Amino acid sequence: MPLNLRAAIDVRAPAARVFELICTPERLPEWNVSVEAARRVAADEPVRCGSRAVMTGRLLGQSLESETEVTDFEPPRLFVTRAVRGPRLTTRFALESQAYGTHVDLEVSGEVPGGTIGARIAEGFLKRELGASLERLKVIAEAEAHQEAAEEAVLGGDPACWLHLEESRDG
Repeated sequence: MPLNLRAAIDVRAPAARVFELICTPERLPEWNVSVEAARRVAADEPVRCGSRAVMTGRLLGQSLESETEVTDFEPPRLFVTRAVRGPRLTTRFALESQAYGTHVDLEVSGEVPGGTIGARIAEGFLKRELGASLERLKVIAEAEAHQEAAEEAVLGGDPACWLHLEESRDG
């Protein structure tokens, strides 16, 4: 039975800030409750299409190592990975800038071991973990955006404009 889960959250931080947290493997353990450690396969290369990362964590009480490959990379809007080792899951993050932050849509799909029973058990477990992970992502991104806004104010910027700080620097 295929697994197909969705979750979403609104984050009061610029899309570029949220995207950076999502696509940086070394930061995954900070916000993804399923990941205990993560590293890039090619440590000295930037993340892009084709990049790979190895993650260790626990799933349903079992220690697990997986390797993922980036299949879509469109900063700061779209980040998609597929597992090449471990549970055969595809993870898709779609980010949309909004007036007061970023809307994040997360989809996880694929096959898990154990057939129908395995998929139902994994579905309940992963739904809780997805929600908890997105909440942690929100807290971290908002704290970092707030800190950056505070530093910008010292440099003469308008703290009311912190949300689009990243976008204004790029354009």
